[in-house]
Amino acid sequence: MRAGPAVATLVLAAACVPPRMPAPPPIALPEHVSVRASGRVVEVPLETYVLGTVLAEVAPGAEPAAVAARIFEVQAIVARSYAAANRGRHGAGGFDFCDTTHCQVYDPARVRTARLSAAARRAVQATAGQILSYARRPVEALFHADCGGSTAGADAVWGGPPVPYLLPRVDDLEPAVHRHWRWSTSADALRAALQKDARTDVGRSLRQVEIASRDESGRARQIILSGDTNRLVRGEDFRQAVVRAFGARSIQSTRLSVTRAGSTYVFEGTGFGHGVGLCQTGAAARSRRGDSAAAILAAYFVGARLGPVNLP
Repeated sequence: MRAGPAVATLVLAAACVPPRMPAPPPIALPEHVSVRASGRVVEVPLETYVLGTVLAEVAPGAEPAAVAARIFEVQAIVARSYAAANRGRHGAGGFDFCDTTHCQVYDPARVRTARLSAAARRAVQATAGQILSYARRPVEALFHADCGGSTAGADAVWGGPPVPYLLPRVDDLEPAVHRHWRWSTSADALRAALQKDARTDVGRSLRQVEIASRDESGRARQIILSGDTNRLVRGEDFRQAVVRAFGARSIQSTRLSVTRAGSTYVFEGTGFGHGVGLCQTGAAARSRRGDSAAAILAAYFVGARLGPVNLP
């Protein structure tokens, strides 16, 4: 997807699951992490993992060198922080991270082939050892493609207690920066998609889709599905059920409205992804206006501390 002029970002990065509770372990950066990449487990230096993740998750395109450097620096700190907070995420499988959006997308081939590989490497080196922390613990550095004008609180999207540094926050940028989208489908096709998930299955008929409540960011917190069975579902669960059936460019965020015209449902909204944590589109826009990596991160991880950590 395009995320502003010449900045491409990936969708749902570190985005498929909510932040883990209780809080992650005290700060410690390992020298190496184990990653299941292309079906096999490999052990790589932490900073090599960060570089392969940065190049897979964001591509500054034709941005000026200084802007691209800031975009890469921001993503490097986020990737490293996420690794510090989530090491052992796949412990039951004998490795730390997978190479998909369940963790972070990791593509070591891009280190050799990406046009901006050298710039990304410099950004990783410039931020080496730096992570975001809160209360002396690494933060759950979640990110998404586009907040649509306001980030969401983790508790509003996934439930649970509020996370102090993952709070709803209006993105103080021009509205045109953010993605606007529209998608429609037939009632029968939507019902069939919802039927595949026990949380959204309404049976053999779908009479109405109605937003029951919104969170502080304007996202649909709860949605009423009326059919053979009536269900009250979390907005993000509804979006995921639809995305699994129709792809990421169907319902792109829960910052949406829904109308029905005959047998067709029409969804319109802003943003792309769950909306929690770093907004990649917003971060790119802030980079263009000259904000530092530290200032960009402070805008999306409220109250988090940016600083170096010595390797054990």
